[in-house]
Amino acid sequence: MSRRFAAPLTAVDTVDIADTPAGTRVEAVKRIIGDEPYLVGHYPDFTIYPGVFTLESVHQAIRHWATERHGPGALAELATITSISFAAPLLPGDTLRIGCELTERDDAPAAVRAKVRCHRGDGALSARMTLELRIDRRDGDDHA
Repeated sequence: MSRRFAAPLTAVDTVDIADTPAGTRVEAVKRIIGDEPYLVGHYPDFTIYPGVFTLESVHQAIRHWATERHGPGALAELATITSISFAAPLLPGDTLRIGCELTERDDAPAAVRAKVRCHRGDGALSARMTLELRIDRRDGDDHA
């Protein structure tokens, strides 16, 4: 079945990928800008970057890794959110810094475990999560 993704939100500004002895490290940055259309009115008089957008930022960073590692047709589909917690709000002017430790699972060749910590620019922990993703290596460009 072919799937298309809408792209209403550019949830990462930069992504860096490095292999480590334990797996792969993905680091990404997203500047939070208060007048972007998706934030206006969320919430009135107290604009905040929603937690689901933080999850989307992480997902886009990992999808970038999948494309780099497995080719332009590859997708990293979110399979399971094992754990997720949000510790500090992200407000306009903040910078979201994402650090993902990716481990390809031996027991499931197309599966990746992501241990993620997100920080604001001031160093405060904003979120932590553990995710399981399925890597779809099919060719084609119908996943825009």
